[in-house]
Amino acid sequence: MPSNIHLLGLYLHLAQASKKRQRPFVRDRLLLLAGVTAVTAGLSTIAACCRDEILQNNPQHMIRRWVSMEDALADLNFRQLVQQNLRRYPLEKAEQMLSSLGIDMSHESESYYSEYEYAAALLGTTPDILDARFSGNTS
Repeated sequence: MPSNIHLLGLYLHLAQASKKRQRPFVRDRLLLLAGVTAVTAGLSTIAACCRDEILQNNPQHMIRRWVSMEDALADLNFRQLVQQNLRRYPLEKAEQMLSSLGIDMSHESESYYSEYEYAAALLGTTPDILDARFSGNTS
């Protein structure tokens, strides 16, 4: 079973690729999975950023009902949405998608100081910027 940081990197890479390919709803689904994975990994600021990115693209997204991914995960309807997205993008399919993009993540996160810095870089930002934007959340 892959680690949380591996899954987080996988979903963030795919979300970034979907953004470049101008597939915003695919990107949102992958950011949702990344946000949930970030919660599991204890990276609440990354989860907050994923939530914010989803809402910037789709202000009516279901995630708007909750102030955080952590709160959303307490709701059965949200967990069902997560399960639906996990069925759409199971680990094997997500890894195949990443491989088709020519991205090798084997030791990628090791070149960063922390998992938080790694995830922030994949979101195109830095931990300092995330801390300033989401000061109510901590990693």
